[in-house]
Amino acid sequence: MGNISTIPQPQSSSLGFLGIIWESVKTTSRCKKLLVPTLLLAFLSFSLLEFAQEHTQVPFIRDFVLHLAQHPNMRHDLRRKLDLITYRGALDDLLEALNVKHSTIAFSSITKLLFLIATVSTSYEAYSGKLLGPLDLFLKIRTSWKRPLLTNFYMILITLGISSLYVTSYSITTFLVAKPWSFFFSKAITFSIPVCYFYVSSLWMVSAVVSVLEEGFGGFKAIRRAAELMSGKRLQASLMMVPFFIAKGVVFNMYYTLVTNNMIRRTRWRTLWICMSNGSECLLKLFMFVVYTVFYYEQKKRLKGHKVSSHC
Repeated sequence: MGNISTIPQPQSSSLGFLGIIWESVKTTSRCKKLLVPTLLLAFLSFSLLEFAQEHTQVPFIRDFVLHLAQHPNMRHDLRRKLDLITYRGALDDLLEALNVKHSTIAFSSITKLLFLIATVSTSYEAYSGKLLGPLDLFLKIRTSWKRPLLTNFYMILITLGISSLYVTSYSITTFLVAKPWSFFFSKAITFSIPVCYFYVSSLWMVSAVVSVLEEGFGGFKAIRRAAELMSGKRLQASLMMVPFFIAKGVVFNMYYTLVTNNMIRRTRWRTLWICMSNGSECLLKLFMFVVYTVFYYEQKKRLKGHKVSSHC
């Protein structure tokens, strides 16, 4: 890989929360020649996908609404007995709209995957003292895309399993509402939700970084490796997810304000909102990828130091 150039390697040891953030800022600046085009490509891809989805779905949704107006009893009939002949047009419109949505999700997932690999690979090499060239980055994407894809699939399954466990626990608590301990049990479940959310989110991010950077680590193997790297630093890894969660909340509040004021439906404001939301989302994701890449590097170095000291 002849396009890799060497840069001064950062000297750090056992970085804390603010140390990781500061090193991430410096790393982002250090490899901006590759990260800026990556960010722009991701922003354009997500924005164009959203514009295309809206443009394609509008005719089907409009026709479906017209069918609802022509057949006032449609909702009742769909729940009781489905008349395929009468409602064939409405069902076709609904299926077409769902197909467009599923296609958009598929293309968006591919874009997120490429965005993850490009950002993690570039920032890791920059933080470890090198700069990737465009050819090297392309080769890394080509050789590593299967591992993070498999890891994300398993993390989705784990997340669904945890969500089902919480739903089941709440259901049991509801049935046992008369029991004296049910109140404390429900409060314990409620308190554990944000703790579990931030931990699982950070585990997901570290396992994604592992699957990009370490050959042979994908799926459950990458998740186990991530859990090993986070040992002793689980609280820090979870807290690093909090600022990104707050930033997303701010963006959501902006969206809610536009919807409340009925501005989001106007074409000009809708276009502006799509650009703003995708731009902020891409910036947040890029910096989050860099932050957890730096965290991964530091934890890997720390564990290696512990192993060396234990052998001495």
